[in-house]
Amino acid sequence: CKKHKNFAHQGIMRFLHLAAVIAWTSAKTMQSKYDLIVIGAGSAGLGAAKYAAKFGKSVALIEKERFGGDCTWTGCVPSKTLLASAKHAHAVRTASKFGITAGEVNIDMKAIKTRIKSVIEQIYDEDDSPAALKKLGVTSITGTASFIDRSTLTVSPSSGGTEERRLTAADGIVIATGARPRPPRIEGIQNVPYITYESVFDLEEVPRRISVVGGGPIGCELAQAFMRLGSQV
Repeated sequence: CKKHKNFAHQGIMRFLHLAAVIAWTSAKTMQSKYDLIVIGAGSAGLGAAKYAAKFGKSVALIEKERFGGDCTWTGCVPSKTLLASAKHAHAVRTASKFGITAGEVNIDMKAIKTRIKSVIEQIYDEDDSPAALKKLGVTSITGTASFIDRSTLTVSPSSGGTEERRLTAADGIVIATGARPRPPRIEGIQNVPYITYESVFDLEEVPRRISVVGGGPIGCELAQAFMRLGSQV
């Protein structure tokens, strides 16, 4: 009868609408399961992901900015490269102690900066890039992670994309989101052109004078490097 045909038609339309919604949701949210998920691709996150993959675990590594983190881009790699240049400058300057006479030491900070950039890119390409991680069996995902529950999270693309991913971890989720520089609470600091360990490697001239606030490993390395390059520290 006509009434039954209308019910059947409405049921079919509802089913098609539901199927369309499911299809749209599937297109917008990709679901994946891994043994381990790591949030943060700095030195700690990279180490965790690589070791887990080495033992045969399926691993997803999530990073919202640059793979490699502080160590590659603004920490260990650039600081050790700067120290190497400073060491050579110091060796030439003090060579007379070994019976070697050298002329005046000229520091080309732009050339040092170029070398630092080259070393960073080499380390990144060989060890930290998504392509290098793929060879080790690690899935690299760029985006911002948000927890749904203790074993499930979503990853929103950092920029440009619209596809959201939902990830599930069978064995756990490692949070290794790192740190960022925080200006100390010193009166008047907002009125002076201070730099941090993230921006110091962009200098193209050796500062005549520089004060380093903080005597941890980064502070000690920068203090020694700039002293040997000619700054009053």
